[in-house]
Amino acid sequence: MEINNKKEITYIKLKKKDGQHFIDFIKKNLKATLIINHKFKILHENDYILYPIIKGQSILDKIKTVIDKEINFEMISKEGIPNENYKYKTLQEAVKGKIPDEYLDLIPKSYDIIGHIAVIEFDKFNQLYDKEYHDYKDKIANAIIDVNNNVKTVYEKKSEIKGKYRLRELTLLNGEDKSETIHKENDCFFRLDIKNIYFSPRLVFERRRIASSEIQEDEIILDMFAGVGTFSIQIAKNKNVKIYAFDVNPNAYRYLKDNIKLNKLNGEIFPNNIDVKNLLEPTNQLSKSLYNKADRIIMNLPESSINFIDVACFLMKESGGILHFYQFSEKPNPIEKTLKFLEEELTLLNWEIESIIFSKIVKHYSPKSELIVVDLKIKASK
Repeated sequence: MEINNKKEITYIKLKKKDGQHFIDFIKKNLKATLIINHKFKILHENDYILYPIIKGQSILDKIKTVIDKEINFEMISKEGIPNENYKYKTLQEAVKGKIPDEYLDLIPKSYDIIGHIAVIEFDKFNQLYDKEYHDYKDKIANAIIDVNNNVKTVYEKKSEIKGKYRLRELTLLNGEDKSETIHKENDCFFRLDIKNIYFSPRLVFERRRIASSEIQEDEIILDMFAGVGTFSIQIAKNKNVKIYAFDVNPNAYRYLKDNIKLNKLNGEIFPNNIDVKNLLEPTNQLSKSLYNKADRIIMNLPESSINFIDVACFLMKESGGILHFYQFSEKPNPIEKTLKFLEEELTLLNWEIESIIFSKIVKHYSPKSELIVVDLKIKASK
């Protein structure tokens, strides 16, 4: 961790006998306001204790206003002794003083952590033309490792998700160029390589929601775009069900098989490396065995799920089943637009929406669209 070895900071100096009273008083009266600068050690000099204070006129004014009548103290400037046990709480805090203050607001507010790997996107930061621009990126990557104990490698997103396998270009910023990792989520483990499969940790709560929903024993479930098995494995961990998991990416399929073995499952998962459109071919033996058999289908391919609704209708029980449908949908009213579009497509296939079980905006996707999910019961029209 990088801390200046020689730096004058502000201390509050008071009698040791008043030390605990001071701490209790600022906790009570200044509440969450940061007062003590934990980057530096508290000093002891004879009968006095010196508390390092966060620099800033507003903080100093608050201290003087609130404490002045309660405790005898004085403000002094003195060289601080770094606290080697200090752990930065935020990325912005970790880089303060290492890159110009005018750039701090451009630092991304969030980044993905997948196993030992962090993946960050510099959208606003990429607009800079400062000659030290790449050096700033390196400092931010170092700070990510400082803030997160488990992170050993930092990659930068260099492209949008693209191609049949939904991959993006990544550039190493810091650490070992090791893109395979084991990611833990909701008590399940997933081995994956972020360079050759698609994975988003931002659906963690959505996967938990589906896995903990009212799934009945012995259901037949189809995970049409399974990836490395994040939905399928979390469901099968606690539910005695049969899940047919599909992915067109051979690398995702390989990790899916590994992850089935890696986790102790109550249900069964049958992995398949095919494009689900192939299930519509009359000669496909698997499609014959699954035709109108599914009790539940997961369609997590938000950029193009609607293009596979015919496959879902082919596989779902005609008497009715549950569809978990994910879609990028334009504002305003993205859920309403998706439901209308789905209803139109289902009608063309002689299917209908029997009931809407659940719907929500999962996350913001772009200035114009949202990622939404709708859980529906659909059935064949009479």
